[in-house]
This record gives sequence, structure tokens and C-alpha cells, in this order.
Amino acid sequence: MTDDTWIGKLTLEVHRNLDSDSSGHDPFHAFRVRDLGIRIARVTGADVEVVEAAALLHDIGHASGRADHASRGAALAAEILLRCGFPETKIPAVVTCIEHHHWKPGRVGDPEAPTVEYKTFADADRLDALGAVGIARTFAFGGAHGRPIWNPEPDGARQLPYGISSVHHFYDKLLRLPNDMYTEMGRRLAAHRVTLMEEFLRAFYVEWEACDSEFMREEINAPHSLSPFSKRAMKVGDRIRRIFASILQPDPIH
Repeated sequence: MTDDTWIGKLTLEVHRNLDSDSSGHDPFHAFRVRDLGIRIARVTGADVEVVEAAALLHDIGHASGRADHASRGAALAAEILLRCGFPETKIPAVVTCIEHHHWKPGRVGDPEAPTVEYKTFADADRLDALGAVGIARTFAFGGAHGRPIWNPEPDGARQLPYGISSVHHFYDKLLRLPNDMYTEMGRRLAAHRVTLMEEFLRAFYVEWEACDSEFMREEINAPHSLSPFSKRAMKVGDRIRRIFASILQPDPIH
């Protein structure tokens, strides 16, 4: 049975434009942002229709490439919303959310006086870059754009459009996102998801250095230990993380 409401029509547009995306900006990203946005809107009092429409269509411009996808997507969204029967008086609010969606440190480029709808939508979009899903999306995006998993020797590394490596991107952007959340729910969820990402990075460095072999030896000697890593391996991971966090330069990535 076809859903003839504007929500159903927008959903079809999202599939039509983004089904072929493999960079983490596929329809399911839009649907997750929509679901998060609705939950946050119920707390903030934002207009749910504006937040839902903005979330569904915010990456519609990706169908024609990543460059300028926000401004291009905003123009496309205006046409789609009008065609799909979305309340006309609310279209400008949706367009504003989409044309400004991005990330730079300190909210540079955000509207000077962001509406509660923008704040709600922006938090939802930024949250989907964090946690387990955010980790998966980071490496999906890197693979789609030819970015290596990690380059442990960044000095003299070949400069790529989206950073030196996907692990560098955690420090360039992802771990900094909680500072730019607008809502209390956004800040709380971001803190929870970042904790998971930090644990992932610690495990990543431990395995990269092959230090988990020490854990296996300790397990043989102390099979009832609950520690997931040996103490030395955890120190190695933390040391590497600190070194690379200290040398990375901010590289705002939209």
C-alpha cells in the first residue's frame, strides 16, 4: 500500500536519490537523523514537521556529488516539498536547516540566531556521526573516497580531500562534535557515544601494535581476569592516541 502523505513521498525521494550511496549518507542515515530529531524535538518543543522534513532531505544533494551539497540540497528540497504537499508556510524553515547543515569548530557557519528547529536537527545529524554507527560511517566514507584507514606517519603524508586517514578524522572532527551540540539531550547522547568511540580507538591502537598478544598470554595465566586488555597494552594505546591527538591540526570537514 502506497503512503500518499508528504512523509511517504519524501521517503520515496530519499530512496530515489540516495539508494546508491556507499559513503554513509544513504537513506538509512536520513532515517536515523529523522528518528533522533523527532525524539529531541519532543523535548525541545521544536516543530516536528520541520525537523522531520529537514532530516529526510538534508543530504539529498549528495545525489549529484558532495561539493556544495548543502546549498544544492536546499534548492532541491524546496521543489520536492512543494510538490509533495508539505505545508508551504514551513518550507523556508526546512530550507534554512538544510542549507546551513555542516560542521566547523565552534559552530562557525551556523545561523547567527539558530531556531529551535535548526538546533534540534543539527544535533540529530551530528549525533549520527558518533557512536558505533559513527565509527561505521567514518570508514564507509573513507573507503568511498579513497582515504586510508590510518597513516601512522602523517609527516609528509599525501594530502587527501578528506584528511590524512579515517582515524585522523576522529580527531579532526568526531571527538570535537560534543562541544557543538545545542540541546541537553544532544550533549548527553554525544558524551555517551564518544565514550564508545574512545574505547574503540584504544582497542584499535592496541591491535595495530599487536599488543593484544600480551592479553592472550595473561589470559592463559589468569583465565578469570575481567580486563579486556593487558595494562601495558592499554598504556601503549593511550600513548599513541595522545601523540597523534597532539600533532593533528584542525581540519573542518563538512
